[in-house]
Amino acid sequence: MRDTRASSWSRRRFLGGAASLAALGSFATACDSGGSAPKAASGTGDAVVPSPTGAGAPATSGVDAELISHRYPGLKPFAPAPAAPSVKPITLSAAHPQVFSKVPITDKVVFVTIDDGLEKDPAFIQMVKDFQIPLTLSLADTLIRDDYAYFEKLYQTGYVSIQNHTLTHPLDMPRLSAARQLEEIAGQQEKLRREYGTTPYIFRPPGGNYDTTTVAAVKQAGLKGMMLWKESMEIQDMQYQTSAHRLRPGDIILCHFRGPAQLKGETMVQMMANLYRHIQAQGFTVADITKYV
Repeated sequence: MRDTRASSWSRRRFLGGAASLAALGSFATACDSGGSAPKAASGTGDAVVPSPTGAGAPATSGVDAELISHRYPGLKPFAPAPAAPSVKPITLSAAHPQVFSKVPITDKVVFVTIDDGLEKDPAFIQMVKDFQIPLTLSLADTLIRDDYAYFEKLYQTGYVSIQNHTLTHPLDMPRLSAARQLEEIAGQQEKLRREYGTTPYIFRPPGGNYDTTTVAAVKQAGLKGMMLWKESMEIQDMQYQTSAHRLRPGDIILCHFRGPAQLKGETMVQMMANLYRHIQAQGFTVADITKYV
């Protein structure tokens, strides 16, 4: 949910100290390993009414179809998402954080989520502006702190929400002590509040790995749910958790901020264009997860 303190998110800070690219690149490979076992939760508890996505959530005046087809061959503007349900299909509560990997709906809508923050491709910011579809970013501080301003620019497009993905991206969260798990989650809450003026309410565990201690830390840090996924994007193809190898209404799709070093020479924009082709070919559009959970 977005804190309206505009003076906070408008700051641009550049801090050093990021780990080496080679070490961080290992996160991108390992991060897809989890998220398959837990099932979606139906969700009960106190209603959450988040603010509009991103910084100001500008009204969509229409996407330029000619520009889209020129810059991204084989693609077209996404159809507008149907109105979100008046009652959220998954109701999250800080008292009882839910674990979910899809949203129980019948509309041909999916949700695009992007993790980590390793790659910072300026062309992707333009892509977000071109398509004007909602995206959810789960950011890890160790991967974004060399260029906080890049993600501020994404946030300021108005089409992006920012959620919590830990401070240091530990893929072995269940092996950490309760104190360390809380530090990872609560510490990133504070970082994201300070840098972007936003207070995440959704946590994504690195690699989809968590235990009951993680859930307790999520609750103690004030978050309301833990988001997994049903599909993950890999350069040109999607990995599905079902044998049907098809999207289903309400599926959450996992992507990562990746570049040529992780994508066998392809760019972040090319990977996302490939994802959008999969979504459009199956007759789906993209909606804002914060309006559904």
